[in-house]
Amino acid sequence: MSSRSLLLLLALWAGPAALAGQAKQPSSGFDSFLLLVAPRDTVTIKRTLKAAIEARTLAESRRQQAETMRLGARARIEAKKVEIVRIKERVNVAKKEEREADRVGLEAERKAAEREIDLLKVREELRQVETDLETKRAELADLTQKALQLELQLATRRASRLRAPVGGAGGASLDRVIGELEKQTLEAQRAQAFASLDVSDREIKVIDRRLDLLDAQQRVLGGN
Repeated sequence: MSSRSLLLLLALWAGPAALAGQAKQPSSGFDSFLLLVAPRDTVTIKRTLKAAIEARTLAESRRQQAETMRLGARARIEAKKVEIVRIKERVNVAKKEEREADRVGLEAERKAAEREIDLLKVREELRQVETDLETKRAELADLTQKALQLELQLATRRASRLRAPVGGAGGASLDRVIGELEKQTLEAQRAQAFASLDVSDREIKVIDRRLDLLDAQQRVLGGN
């Protein structure tokens, strides 16, 4: 039996206690890098995987909602543009007929409609970045699922290794499979971490657009 196999079996048998020991003091043995993916029981991994699946569904639902609201804002902008064109036509008629009071009132309507368009544009921008955020959250959930599925396979293989005969070609082959699964799991976790950073950036953009919308609403209320 190889020293790699023995150390792996001992670490899996010892469980969390062995990991805690590694965290407290540096180890000169191979176990310090053999178990770079910390062992977790399959029940915990499956529970986390279920949560990731639910997060994916929620993100898609929110993305659709944000996109619907963005399209609604765009439709209202176009409707307001038409309204402004008609108001301008009425302003011109009032000028020709020298109805100054009507002209002044219509100009006020036009300015109010233009302010509303400005507000709707900011809302549209907000809904767009919210859509982008939920898209990235869905992508993160997908990558999280992939990483957890690999980790689940790894946990299952490790459990099988405990039941496998010590030494021999079969044990060595399973050790190689475990090593490859460890690599794939770490690579998937790295991709997941990068996606998480991207989500954080999108969250900041959403907050920025909400602040812009707050300012725009206050300007409308103030009549500016």
